Amino acid sequence: MSVMVICGRLGRDAELRRTQKGTAVAEFSIADDVGYGDKRTTMWVKCAMFGERAEKVHPHLTKGKLVEVHGQPSVEAWTDKKDGTAKATIKLSVHELKLHGGGERQTEPTRPKPRGAQDDDGDSIPF
Repeated sequence: MSVMVICGRLGRDAELRRTQKGTAVAEFSIADDVGYGDKRTTMWVKCAMFGERAEKVHPHLTKGKLVEVHGQPSVEAWTDKKDGTAKATIKLSVHELKLHGGGERQTEPTRPKPRGAQDDDGDSIPF
């Protein structure tokens, strides 16, 4: 099984729907910038996450949110009916999702110890 990892921003709020059997599906698209300067392009990856995890994460998947996803890729190809050109899109069945940015992991800042201060346990290393 191949695994693809993408880190990018959501292009729109995730949509939550259900399959005929009642399984929850969260669908969203991630923009992945490729290249630099004038050569920079955006590749869009369609993502789908299934089950209880999809229900839980859905409210947090809002437009502009930075996410990292791991999943199994597939390619969907078709011919454009308007101009007859071949088109393709990448789809990702998401197995793991990490939310980045937005202060999910806020911690109290620690103050540095004054010079020469001892650790609480008394076993300090002299270097």
